[in-house]
Amino acid sequence: MISDPAIRTPKMPQQFTRESEMVASASRWLRARRLVVKPEFVTPWGICDLVGARLNKTNVMHRLRCRQTSQLSSITRTALLLKIPEVETGKSACLKRMVRDWAPAMPEEIVTRELRKLEADGFVRRDPLGRWQRLNGWMPLHDSLVAVELKLSRIDEALHQARQNLGFADQSFVGLPSDVAKRVKATSARWSEFFDDGIGLLSVGDSHCRVLIPAGKSRQGADSAIQLYCVDKFWRDHVRGS
Repeated sequence: MISDPAIRTPKMPQQFTRESEMVASASRWLRARRLVVKPEFVTPWGICDLVGARLNKTNVMHRLRCRQTSQLSSITRTALLLKIPEVETGKSACLKRMVRDWAPAMPEEIVTRELRKLEADGFVRRDPLGRWQRLNGWMPLHDSLVAVELKLSRIDEALHQARQNLGFADQSFVGLPSDVAKRVKATSARWSEFFDDGIGLLSVGDSHCRVLIPAGKSRQGADSAIQLYCVDKFWRDHVRGS
């Protein structure tokens, strides 16, 4: 039987016309999870639409007691800090060894400059032999770090970006308009490599969001230096507001 071409189901109007229209609903969803939200979050590989963080109150107070109020404002500085042994271990690192370990990616003058900056900001100290030790006790600074990539329809692009975000986030979601998200959920096997790697799927409506596929832990895990660098962007705002 040939259907009458004049009898067709009318097309439903598109839920959103711009990705920016999805931001308010997704932001409310993140805040409902007790996260502080930053839009257009700059990462080492691009801009993530939304990132939410919840800082650990106990560790925040410990860092304040250490008077480490300055922000770790570069990945280079953060990576170097994490390689320095903590005071409590009784171990230390000498400049010569650190220069050798970081060459050729980080020349000696940069290693020296960053160490002096870390010392001036109270993150490290020198022992009687002039070796470096880290003053810590507050890591990790956060309890949760969640990334959300919003797209109207470019599903593959969104999933690739969301997987990159696992390089710093504890959880990474793709947020799609609810009708698109439902179709993706129904055919999720097509994108199983992403969902199996921990990417979550968020259905974004006009006034609410719903998790269709929960986010899981990445098999490779976040890069500790990049994650600390990203979390520290929230630290700056916390100190300003304290």
